[in-house]
Amino acid sequence: MFVLLDQGPAVAVLVLATICLGTFPVAFNWADLHGRKPAHTFLDFSAAFVLAALPCAISLSNTGPRIPIMPGLWEQMTQQNEFVVACACAAGFFLMLGSMSLQFGMALTGMAICLPFQIAVSLSVGIGIDWFMDHRLGKAAWVFPGLMCFSVATIFGTLAHVERQKCLKQKKDKTAVRQLVGLEDVMEKPLAAGMMKSVELSPTSSTGEGGVTPPRKRLHERTASDTADVILDLESPGKASRRSSSLRPLGAQVMQDTNAFEQDEPSTPKHTPMRVQYQRRGINVDGSKPLTGLIVLSIGGFCFGMLTPLFFIATSALPTTDYWRILPEGVPPLTVYNAYFYMALTFGFTAWGLNLALLYVPLCNGEESSLAEYAQDHRGRIVSVASGLACGVGMAFQFLGGLAGGYRVAEVVKMYPLLTAAWGLLLFTEFRGCGRRASYLLGAMCGTYVLGVGLLAAARNISLVE
Repeated sequence: MFVLLDQGPAVAVLVLATICLGTFPVAFNWADLHGRKPAHTFLDFSAAFVLAALPCAISLSNTGPRIPIMPGLWEQMTQQNEFVVACACAAGFFLMLGSMSLQFGMALTGMAICLPFQIAVSLSVGIGIDWFMDHRLGKAAWVFPGLMCFSVATIFGTLAHVERQKCLKQKKDKTAVRQLVGLEDVMEKPLAAGMMKSVELSPTSSTGEGGVTPPRKRLHERTASDTADVILDLESPGKASRRSSSLRPLGAQVMQDTNAFEQDEPSTPKHTPMRVQYQRRGINVDGSKPLTGLIVLSIGGFCFGMLTPLFFIATSALPTTDYWRILPEGVPPLTVYNAYFYMALTFGFTAWGLNLALLYVPLCNGEESSLAEYAQDHRGRIVSVASGLACGVGMAFQFLGGLAGGYRVAEVVKMYPLLTAAWGLLLFTEFRGCGRRASYLLGAMCGTYVLGVGLLAAARNISLVE
């Protein structure tokens, strides 16, 4: 089995693992904003993950000097270790469920909140179960304050998400008002004035007697019948020609023509190249409540949390649970690479089985698809495949660096949700214009998360010293 002997290379490998694990969720958000169906994205992601994880696990397990207590993959396949293999396979199943909840939760809450919230829940569940199975993992005086910090981080994340949803709702209401009353009543920008002036001077604009454009009524000058006609015109553009155009605001006509054009062509990027708003997203989030996204993230956090104790039992059965007599005498538990092999294999089978079914029975009122349509959908496939490769290689690097650096150095990898949050803020400008309160709550969530990781690292360091 291949093991790094120096902590210097181990730290470098862990930093690469942090970058890979913190960057791969970008593909989920990018594909959703570009209107790609979630089942197509996850099928590409899972296939690439398996193609990256299996070669890494096999090569690392069978490379290097042979260690009696750490046999290779082919040797452990012949041993009587069915229970620990089943635990590793169950860990792969929970990894698949957690990854799918990450995909849908990111569409409902955004990248800046999704992964820090979800991993905080998973650490609260996983580390708590691990500590009750083996008290040597850390001192209780340090472990439980760290778990409390993760719980506080989830509270701050909930408040930040609710504040952001309020801001997004206000923006949607303002957009609806602009479309209802016309550009000239609510916008005094030169662009709007130029658009209205160009329409006024065009020969196809509605004119009164003598070719002179009749004056339009301001918002406070309109009667109830005028407003009703405006609403009917916006809802039924085909009936507009049967009514007098003098009752229709010019700004509404401009907005309507613009919307009709945007149905064929997506809108242009704003502020950054990654912030593209399309008329239809891959995951339908219209009408969803703030609590829906938080429930999805909590379920995913629980699934990721169950991954930790199952993997812990599969790789440390004898030292921690000898009184359960899980393995026969003389049979070692799985090595981390062999457990990763079974976990990745189960992840691939379950992910493909479930998402092939979701092609025909989509979630969130999505559109149905088929295997033939998936095979022809090449839009965003490269990004999805790159995401799966990054995740598979990142997890392999995490195990490789953790074996050499120990618990204290391996805690660095738990910082990868903060990198995901940074990508959400920089690439997708998720909290742009949401106010100081939302920014302060987001900063508080990240701060308490970092404090919790620091307390867990200190708890394990003190335990190892003692």
